Amino acid sequence: MEQLTKRILAIVLIAVVGVGIGVTVWIFVAPYAWGAKDCPGAPSDITEDQIIKIGVISGLYDIQGEATLDAARLAAKDINTAGGILVGSTRYYIGITAEDTDESNPNIDTNKGVAAAERIVNYKQCQYVLGGFRTESVKVYLETILNAKLPFISVGVATDSFCGNVRGDPAVYPDTNYERYKYFFRIMPINSSALGQEIFSYLLTLAALNGVNKFGIIYEDLDWTEPTVHALKTYIPVLGAGFGAQVVASVGYPTTVDQGAMDDYIDAIDANNTQVLIPVISAQGGIYMMDAYARKQPGFIINGIDVQSQLDTFWDDTNGACLYETCLQAVYAVNKTSTTVDFFERFAAEYGKDPLYTGVGAYDAVQLYASAINETQSFAADDIIDYLEGFNKANYYEGVSGLLAFTPSHDQYEGYPYGYTLFVQWQPGPTPGTGKKVVVPSIVSPSPSYPDGYIYPPSLWTGTYLLPEWPGWAFNP
Repeated sequence: MEQLTKRILAIVLIAVVGVGIGVTVWIFVAPYAWGAKDCPGAPSDITEDQIIKIGVISGLYDIQGEATLDAARLAAKDINTAGGILVGSTRYYIGITAEDTDESNPNIDTNKGVAAAERIVNYKQCQYVLGGFRTESVKVYLETILNAKLPFISVGVATDSFCGNVRGDPAVYPDTNYERYKYFFRIMPINSSALGQEIFSYLLTLAALNGVNKFGIIYEDLDWTEPTVHALKTYIPVLGAGFGAQVVASVGYPTTVDQGAMDDYIDAIDANNTQVLIPVISAQGGIYMMDAYARKQPGFIINGIDVQSQLDTFWDDTNGACLYETCLQAVYAVNKTSTTVDFFERFAAEYGKDPLYTGVGAYDAVQLYASAINETQSFAADDIIDYLEGFNKANYYEGVSGLLAFTPSHDQYEGYPYGYTLFVQWQPGPTPGTGKKVVVPSIVSPSPSYPDGYIYPPSLWTGTYLLPEWPGWAFNP
């Protein structure tokens, strides 16, 4: 009777259409019918009341959202084929559904994200949510999820303020409100400021060893890049003062950039005698950048954030133009934890491609939700939040991306063996015309953040760093 009552009460508004004379048309539908079709690896005869309903929300038709959904389904399959979760005397299975926010669209429409969130909450009646990667979209549709008081694990958005709103300094984050934002947790990636710290710590050491001091930055003109770029501009000249490090070029470009515009940016950056170019890029600009780089063979190396470069298809996507590029990558086929290589290989076998960072986060997010339900024997949001808050540096969760431990603001702790990235370089492959990826050494100057003098240990290194072989380039003493 209770289930029937909930179904009747949950008949929801799907769309409101204004017509010419001001009449509003209300369209109602019954709630989404969950079944075995939503539960990879579960028995075919399960009933809806045995399903743990997890909603994936993202731009599903681009690489970030596609990876999120694929990995969430893989995690559900792993849990379900192992027998699901026993709560009390009832066995439950993980169900996965998804709604598209179109947040990968350069011409972003935040209304689409809000509509997707409303479907997740009202039509799909999800209990838990994961996803997101474009700050401008997430910060709008997140409000719908918070209104419904649903736990949300972010697997792609880096902007510091999301976790700052949970329990941050009000002087820095004026919207800080724990009771409002406590439902938000971030496990992927590390925040924008931490990404900036890892980049400049690594590059400053690399540069100092080679007598290089001129840096350039090229970045998408979006909210998520602001903290990273600010950190780079602030700390490169400060921490590199001993050898005259400076930022000599800084280019912010619109996400609607084309090849011609990118060619002009690369020319201008090279004209400033840049020796190291740091990209902060999540979309198609990376392909344009590397195409220009290979054709022009400028006097700098490229080392930074280029999301598309994380894909194993990037060599073919750029016709090999990505040679010598080094990008930050969440995981590779190395043992960040005891589960990383197994996940990496099974994801590649299941979907025919390597997992993107959002997929890494999504897999861990589903596993975290399952662990929380199993350990608390509860589905209540507050119990799940209490469980997740219990993970810290002394009591961590072993994910595929690292040891997951949360700050009081629900952010992932930065630094080995917790939240950290790998530096992976595209190098010549075993046969002419092919490419391969190598996890390069992460040597940095010893500091409180990296006391052992590296971002990640030598056990994860799979090769050495290569410099371009074309004439006239500047990365030399």
